Amino acid sequence: MEQGNLAQVLAEVTAAGRQALSEIDSKRVLAALGLSVAIPEVARSAEEAGAIAQRIGFPAVLKVVSADVTHKSEVGGVVLGLKSEAEVREGFARIRRNLAERAPQARFDGVAVDRMAPAGVELIAGIVRDERFGPMVIAGLGGTLVEIFADTTFRLAPIDRREARAMLDELRGSAILRGARGAKAIDFEAVADLLARLSEFAATHPMVKEMDLNPVVAYESGLRVLDARVLWDASAAPVADGDPHHAERVENLKRAFNARTVAVIGDKRMGGYMWLRAMKRFTGKLYSVQIDPNEIPGIEAMGVVNYKSLAEVPEERIDYAVSAVPRQVAPRILKDCIENRVGSIGFFTSGFAETTEELGIRLERELRELATASTIALVGPNCMGLYSPAVGLCNFPDLQVGEGGDVCFISQSGTHCINFSSQAPARGIRINLAASIGNVLMLEAADYLKLMAEHPQTRVIGMYVEGVRDGRRFFETLKAAASRHPVVVWKGGMTEAGARATFSHTGSLATPAAVWSAMVRQAGAVSVFGLDATLDAIEMLARGRAVTGRRMGLVAMTGGQSVVITDTFAAAGLEIPTLSEASYEELKSFFNIIGGSYRNPLDAGGTIGGGTVHTGNLQRILDIMQRDPVIDAIVLEIGTGFAAQRWASHEDELTGLLDKLADFNRRITKPFVTIMHQAHVPAVVAHARELARSRGLVVFDGFDRAANAIKVAHDYWSMRAARAGA
Repeated sequence: MEQGNLAQVLAEVTAAGRQALSEIDSKRVLAALGLSVAIPEVARSAEEAGAIAQRIGFPAVLKVVSADVTHKSEVGGVVLGLKSEAEVREGFARIRRNLAERAPQARFDGVAVDRMAPAGVELIAGIVRDERFGPMVIAGLGGTLVEIFADTTFRLAPIDRREARAMLDELRGSAILRGARGAKAIDFEAVADLLARLSEFAATHPMVKEMDLNPVVAYESGLRVLDARVLWDASAAPVADGDPHHAERVENLKRAFNARTVAVIGDKRMGGYMWLRAMKRFTGKLYSVQIDPNEIPGIEAMGVVNYKSLAEVPEERIDYAVSAVPRQVAPRILKDCIENRVGSIGFFTSGFAETTEELGIRLERELRELATASTIALVGPNCMGLYSPAVGLCNFPDLQVGEGGDVCFISQSGTHCINFSSQAPARGIRINLAASIGNVLMLEAADYLKLMAEHPQTRVIGMYVEGVRDGRRFFETLKAAASRHPVVVWKGGMTEAGARATFSHTGSLATPAAVWSAMVRQAGAVSVFGLDATLDAIEMLARGRAVTGRRMGLVAMTGGQSVVITDTFAAAGLEIPTLSEASYEELKSFFNIIGGSYRNPLDAGGTIGGGTVHTGNLQRILDIMQRDPVIDAIVLEIGTGFAAQRWASHEDELTGLLDKLADFNRRITKPFVTIMHQAHVPAVVAHARELARSRGLVVFDGFDRAANAIKVAHDYWSMRAARAGA
């Protein structure tokens, strides 16, 4: 980077007090960055424009110069392919007329005259500064229809050239860049270098709010930036100081997950003493704090010791407290907790800033001020708090407790946290830690994510997130976590409309959903939508083997199902290849082709007896799939129709089948997934799934859910492999 020239250009721009840099000033910045860009000359009359064009050569291009115009083509401010002085003079007049007709309030400062660049592939590149995540670099197919096609991708800046190449590969139109229909491939390295330089510039210069390079014409060798526009803010605000007690606060949170003492504050009969019932299997010391004499007998009848204040509790330190008091009392409770050395407190209490009411906002501000001045770990408010099965710390009655598992879950929704925690055991998912974090007043999702990722038992992390305050810290934490474990992110509010002034194409394309999806992908995590999809993905990632390839070996029970399973897996972006010749030779030696087929997928019901294990042919089919080098993962449909009905009275056939499948699963190296539809006997199939999962099998209740879960797992493991090999 030519720092001397760049510093001079930026100093001139800052001194001039301009925010929206002209095309010429924007291109001066790019030239100082060492990028290939031609800086046009400004003509203020038709004659001057003709003379400039004569000197620099034809064909010429003219563009309106006006500080009041954002997109030149929309006001008729661009004229291309001018071949003579006369055409240039007429083009000057046409631009002036167009501006007067379409934007009469806009000032006309002349036209920029440049020699027209040779045709190539038009791209867009640029920078947008997101309010949560900071500077982001954008790349995509460009030109005048860029916002209609919206074929773009984002990354948080800075990025290296490898990440820039990955951006180009993600575009739906990437085949165009590689030379579709006999065309030449573009110079990927030149474009990657452009994106890397832009991202470095944005990361080190917070004054850059937006940068729009459109089009960038890419050639077989090199590129050229034809138009550029920069939005500049010399008074960019510095980053606020962090929490001085953050490290101690996180240590208190860690201690809460392994609590030895818990206090429940304000639990009531009206709520069924929900919190005391939730903690009834807590392995440490449990206390109640309740001042209402009408509530105390019911609490003591549960065998819980009650005190009328925290100061009376005979413990030197309380690791975790749960508050279920009305919101008006919450600040006083927090003050008492701080004074009595409570390490962490989860506020079930709601009615704070989420209400947008003045009282709620004021009360939340009081909580923040009290917590900030202390080291207490404040969980929530407006949340269900912490769940740690190993110590019996529960945030809802009757959740499973005992030995901790290997899956963690974070949720800004209490409902999603409880639903996940309740449904996980039936899916073979063993929870290690879970947290409902609500309004994230002090500790953000990143704090819980880091703590869970560093826990020695953690294998997979899931999370439901609605928003983050410090987006850059969340990204760095997510990236570190995903480098160690699969992280599945369910984002709420992805369809919200982004309110952004359209200074540039880059700004209008950077919707909240696009930015969030790009951030998750860049961090190496995977996105899902919905509770079922989250459970499916986590079951696959936690209980199954790593999915390192897209090529599926599919075994269905009937002809119709074999068609549907193929369509479903292909639609999910997975491949169903032709098997190797050796596999076909072996299959044809025993496969029943009457009413069946041994292509891929296999229509195997007639060969394996509808799912029973009498013939042993199922074992032969699975072994063939395991040996076949063109197959990366094996998917088996079982328990359809008559087989499931038969299990109701012949459970020994079911258990015999599952034992054989479990043995196969233990000795193979490829991912293996089973599918059990509801069929006509849902209760029997539900029991069969339970028996299958108890044997270590991964089970889904439909083709679509299996395909999507496998695709999510493949996306994670392929991203992780790419980063490891970089």
